[in-house]
Amino acid sequence: MDDIKNWKFSKSVSPEEVSGYLEQLMLLTPGTSVTFDLSDTVNIHSHVIGFLIHAKHHMEKIGGKLTIILSLTVEKILIMLNIREYFSPDIMMALNRKTA
Repeated sequence: MDDIKNWKFSKSVSPEEVSGYLEQLMLLTPGTSVTFDLSDTVNIHSHVIGFLIHAKHHMEKIGGKLTIILSLTVEKILIMLNIREYFSPDIMMALNRKTA
């Protein structure tokens, strides 16, 4: 049976938080499904974007599934950076979307 993980990101994601998520990501086993819930996140820095790109690549490499739930703010940032489409198949929109 697949292992399912749900990771809830804070309103303002710190570099330390990303380091913790990166450590957890490296411990995932093949077939794991992970949901990144950024529905409450309104402040992100480039380290978060880098982590999301790395996580998508890593999950594909280990045959896992990544789902990302975006706040309106995070979605706008991904659009401005012209990388939203890169995450397209993995994105779910939060029903209660928050903005900064």
